[in-house]
Amino acid sequence: MSDFKSNEYATLIGGSAFEPKEENPMIGWRGASRYYDPEYVEGFRLECLAFKKVREEMGLTNVKIMIPFCRTVEEGKKVLAEMGKYGLVRGKNSLEVYVMCEIPSNVILATEFSEIFDGFSIGSNDLTQLTLGVDRDSTKVSHVYDERNPAVKELIRQVIQKAHKAGRKVGICGQAPSDFVDFAKFLVEERIDSISLNPDTVIKTMIEISKMESRKS
Repeated sequence: MSDFKSNEYATLIGGSAFEPKEENPMIGWRGASRYYDPEYVEGFRLECLAFKKVREEMGLTNVKIMIPFCRTVEEGKKVLAEMGKYGLVRGKNSLEVYVMCEIPSNVILATEFSEIFDGFSIGSNDLTQLTLGVDRDSTKVSHVYDERNPAVKELIRQVIQKAHKAGRKVGICGQAPSDFVDFAKFLVEERIDSISLNPDTVIKTMIEISKMESRKS
């Protein structure tokens, strides 16, 4: 689902007439918090109808739904209820609904999130931002931003463990595995289920991971 921030929507044609002015849109009105808000429900309706068309009319039932920036379990339940109004019900017609893991609360309450979602996709960009308290849009503090920081890696380690214990799959869709081979190796060592990579880094990363696993055997 969409995860534009208010400043990004405002730059679209006509967007400034509808978007609030936020001091810090990175942690403002974005992701899940929009979907059940009266000021955005019509937009979310279109998103749901698009998914419904893809799955039911086009027959692509392998398409999963991913909910970004879901701050609390209660918020997740509200989003699922809103989706249900348009026939998008978790488990119906094999529909799986994943949640992005990009907020420390997603890690801390991973077991509880596992009760209402089918899996996790780690968003390492936002998770790093919110773990280290670094605005990833700010050049003044960009030197502090590092997905390989021990605190970030510890949260990733924890959510993988908690997700697997709850019988849920967990992947990663952040930039870090593409930028740093050692980070991709760390994810494999922690037994993550899937890793997204930029096309130009797939072969290089797979070779390095293969070497690592060969040494183990």
